[in-house]
Amino acid sequence: KRLDGEVRDAQAPVSMMSLLTWAIAIYGSIYGVAQQGTTKSLPQVVAVCTVVLTIKAFVLGLLAVRARLATGEKGFANKTESANVLLQLFKPPLIAYEWAPALAGSSAVERIERCVNNNKEFEPFLIGLMFAAMAVASPGEVSKKGVVLAEDETELVKTLAIIATYSRVLHTLLFLTWPISGSEPRTMAFDGFFFAALGLAVYTLKLAM
Repeated sequence: KRLDGEVRDAQAPVSMMSLLTWAIAIYGSIYGVAQQGTTKSLPQVVAVCTVVLTIKAFVLGLLAVRARLATGEKGFANKTESANVLLQLFKPPLIAYEWAPALAGSSAVERIERCVNNNKEFEPFLIGLMFAAMAVASPGEVSKKGVVLAEDETELVKTLAIIATYSRVLHTLLFLTWPISGSEPRTMAFDGFFFAALGLAVYTLKLAM
């Protein structure tokens, strides 16, 4: 019993160290990307963020198709869908075969579908929020208070937009690698998106009032 207790005590710090390492890696990379991205203009930042989220949605959709095809009948809601002849054309380019099982199987299909649903719940609103922020935070625009906005006032908008977008990309990658990375890093990435988007919403509302 004493030995078991010692083993459990020895494992606890390892878990905390793992979480700390993930936190440093995730939030450190977010900070680095945000610093590099703010050198662009606000319209460029919003355009790049929108394109990145759009491409990610397409790639994730293709991964969902690949997972279903590689899984077989169990990957589809019914047998009629799995027998779709035209759908089989996606097998060669997606390498959706049983001998290439990465991101395949019933659990992978469920995980990818959950990721797709999560993206649909948040990312359209993020894109809309970024365009709303750009509309009221463009340099030279006159606010309702009659104040001409300076270039410096767009820096926070750009930073928050980049952080929110990059966090969504990290969240998707960690969702796909969930069995390896665990659930905590995914939550860290979601928190980065959530608080950045919330800050962007509050700051945009402040500029618009």
